[in-house]
Amino acid sequence: MHRFQHLILIVCLGLVLAGCGRKEPPQITDERQEPHIASLEHIISGNSLKLDLRLAGGADGIGYQVDRTEQDPDCKCPSFWRRYYELPPETDRAGKPIVQMFNLQTHKRAFYFRLRAVDGLGRLSPWSKPIFAQAEVMLD
Repeated sequence: MHRFQHLILIVCLGLVLAGCGRKEPPQITDERQEPHIASLEHIISGNSLKLDLRLAGGADGIGYQVDRTEQDPDCKCPSFWRRYYELPPETDRAGKPIVQMFNLQTHKRAFYFRLRAVDGLGRLSPWSKPIFAQAEVMLD
């Protein structure tokens, strides 16, 4: 019986030691703030769209992506979004003013633009509200 008690003690000790702690892969957490667009203003002047923005947060640099779509002539709403411009993440860009100009001179077309921030880790901010832009002087 003495041998049986040792066996039970070893099994119980093994179960206690095996049952301690978490049973999942380690989770990577980053305490740095998610990337986001801190401010965004737009001005349509003549045949150009001017964007004034500041980016904040992020890790390993911050940049942004711009998608553009044409306005659907029937519903006057955005059509299918496509990547139009991308500024890759850089470490010294956070908090600094960024000015970006886009040419709108087209043959009677109106566009929507949207932006989102991206950091060096690949984290993305939500999209901005769509910006409607049409040249003030349209080509025929």
